[in-house]
Amino acid sequence: MSEITEDLIIYTPMYVTFFWAVVLLISKSENNRAKFFLGVFMFVAFLLYLSHAIFFQNVVSAYLIFDPVYNFASLSVYPLYYWYIKLLTVETTYRWRYLHFLVPAFFISLFSFVIYQFMNENERMDYILGFLLKSKTNFTYTTLTLIQKYNYIMGRIIFAIQVIFILYYGQKLVRDYNKQIANFYSNLESRSILWVNFILLSLVITSVVSIVFNVIGRSFFMGSKTLLIIPSIIFSILLFIIGLQGYMQNHTVFDLELDEQKEKDIVPKSYNTNRLNEKITDLFVKEAIYKNPDLKITHLSEKLHTNRTYISKHINTQYSCTFSDFVNRYRIDEAKRLLSDESSQNFSLNYISEKSGFGSMGTFMRVFREFEGITPGQFREKNLV
Repeated sequence: MSEITEDLIIYTPMYVTFFWAVVLLISKSENNRAKFFLGVFMFVAFLLYLSHAIFFQNVVSAYLIFDPVYNFASLSVYPLYYWYIKLLTVETTYRWRYLHFLVPAFFISLFSFVIYQFMNENERMDYILGFLLKSKTNFTYTTLTLIQKYNYIMGRIIFAIQVIFILYYGQKLVRDYNKQIANFYSNLESRSILWVNFILLSLVITSVVSIVFNVIGRSFFMGSKTLLIIPSIIFSILLFIIGLQGYMQNHTVFDLELDEQKEKDIVPKSYNTNRLNEKITDLFVKEAIYKNPDLKITHLSEKLHTNRTYISKHINTQYSCTFSDFVNRYRIDEAKRLLSDESSQNFSLNYISEKSGFGSMGTFMRVFREFEGITPGQFREKNLV
């Protein structure tokens, strides 16, 4: 592999993050602040990979500026990522109090910059060549170089703590949001729940990889550019997918709250458990309201002259499932009836999907497999023999 090709691969995360930073920052929307904020995350990630490029190109003269930049960017990306998740799942506006997430990044990078200014030229070279690059051994740590070294180590410790913290609380945010939308909408795919789940998956992967490479240290990769290709490809792919999915993300908690606010202000009507079960069964069996692909729990609560919270808790308790799963069970049963009916054997799967109330063929295929363990086509073959 030529050196030019290696460089292109190694610096791909820098190109990817710059591309998505530009695309997402110019697509600002008042109704989708998360998308714009993902652009902020991508720009800071770009600064991180730019500082990596400076480091691995051995541009020592630029280290005095880009080492503090690296400290700031590396300690900012995960807090910004967490802030982005909050804008997707719980926050409808920017809450500037979350700037405290960036306090460690600010102080570690500022302290690093100040110490560099107090160092003399020999101390700077000893620190850069001896500690950062591990290419010089015959030097003695001074007070200032030791302070800079421990400041760097403190930054790596804070980074590891950030990853663990964000991994735990990010997972909780995603789980709670998934539950919230599953108890409000019957059709989840248009709300991109799979993307919300992907946030968690990508967070886990990038967290593990980031911790591993921080423990190893950048200097470990200085001797061979080939070793850098592995982390470069991993981060490039993940960052590109995160950027793409974030760009396509058009439904956030902002939209959920708008839909929730549309609920009519009515005096809740109470039912005993058996009576409420009968009323719900009538709506689904006799009126077949599940055939509405955009059925929401508010539609159900309006027909029953009560509120959505009451109905949601009843379904969760009585049927041990979310509103979405409850509705999809009826849709799957209707699809199975059509798939097993000889008079319907010439109907396309897309037609059966629509007749059963699914919003798209993709949703139909995914949900059918989740409920039945096989595809609709396999079910039809099995039951029309």
